[in-house]
Amino acid sequence: MKERERYLFVGSYMLALILIGAFWLEGVSFWEAYRSILLAAGVLITDYFVVGSIGATLINAGVLGLLSLALIYATKTTLSGPTIAAVFTIAGFALFGKTPINVWPVVLGVAFAAWLKRERFRNYIVVALFGTALGPVVSQVAFGLGHGYPLAVFLGIVVGIILPGMAPHVLHNHQGFSLYNVGFTCGIVGMYVTAHLRLMGNDVGTTFFWGTADQALLGWLFTAYFASMMLLGWRHWRDSLKLWKLPGTLVTDFVSQEGFWPTVFNMGAVGLMGMAYIALVQGDFNGPTIGGVFTIVGFGAFGKHVKNIWPVMLGVFLASLLSVWSPAEPGVVLAALFGTTLAPLAGGFGPLMGIAAGMVHLGVVMHVGFFHAGMNLYNNGFAGGLVGTLFIGITRWFNISSQRD
Repeated sequence: MKERERYLFVGSYMLALILIGAFWLEGVSFWEAYRSILLAAGVLITDYFVVGSIGATLINAGVLGLLSLALIYATKTTLSGPTIAAVFTIAGFALFGKTPINVWPVVLGVAFAAWLKRERFRNYIVVALFGTALGPVVSQVAFGLGHGYPLAVFLGIVVGIILPGMAPHVLHNHQGFSLYNVGFTCGIVGMYVTAHLRLMGNDVGTTFFWGTADQALLGWLFTAYFASMMLLGWRHWRDSLKLWKLPGTLVTDFVSQEGFWPTVFNMGAVGLMGMAYIALVQGDFNGPTIGGVFTIVGFGAFGKHVKNIWPVMLGVFLASLLSVWSPAEPGVVLAALFGTTLAPLAGGFGPLMGIAAGMVHLGVVMHVGFFHAGMNLYNNGFAGGLVGTLFIGITRWFNISSQRD
């Protein structure tokens, strides 16, 4: 498939978010709602459906998705599994934490780091895009803590400079068995930022905005949105069977290995699994949960498939039954969706390992947010890196082999 057609596919789905958002604006002032989104601290959990409006939030997601796609194109980077995952992940988190004014300093910082190394920026484009998980560092410092936008931009650039050196290093810890490696990195960097903000007397507590409106409409709308991907890739579903046999460890580019349309079919399939999980546990359809499904869909091109995500989701569900939290509580639902960062453990070592990882993940993710105070949007990536490190350390000690070995 020609590269231009890939851009058309991804761009169309981002444009669809803008169009849906525009139709949802009836009776609501876009600029007033969008201003509220732009000036929010954006730390976990800030549902932009509540802070602004559903229409303005969907437009924000589509705009950020298109800007990410434009950056990939401008740097002449191949639109493959990793970059497709990045675009859909950014669009998903634009529903609850990312805006055009809080992500660009981080991207600029990564670009500056590449310049210092005298390397091409496109070599670090994936780190830059996923590194926007630290966007709330900018908005929290500027608007939440009131220290002003210039200082916040400077801090965003600094954390961006740090990321390219950190990301490859922490990968060795979990050896690719946690897909959100940059999320793990951002958790560590965010922890240092938070520690020093607290050291200087700043109150960097987390927030909680959680939408519960328009449940049926949002559920059906995005079910159709993701189902359309399966329909587009339907003729290639048999080729997806090959994809589903892969463990999915970093770096597994489904587009390069199995083709674009089988990957699209898989993206739609995992998206529907995510939507079904929310419905089955009677969770809420809102910015954070739909953003979680968007992330699953994006990584449906880069490591996640229908056979390696369900064990982790089941593990989180089972752990919630044994815990003080119910399966429908916000943190548990998000842990089940984003915890699929550990899908390679299920793909590489079997479903029982995936279930065990999911059970451990819930306990970890519900506690690590304190260390970065929600300024790392990929909190599950931080927790997943820790869980992946634990499980890989144990399996290597006992010489347990995976499909990758």
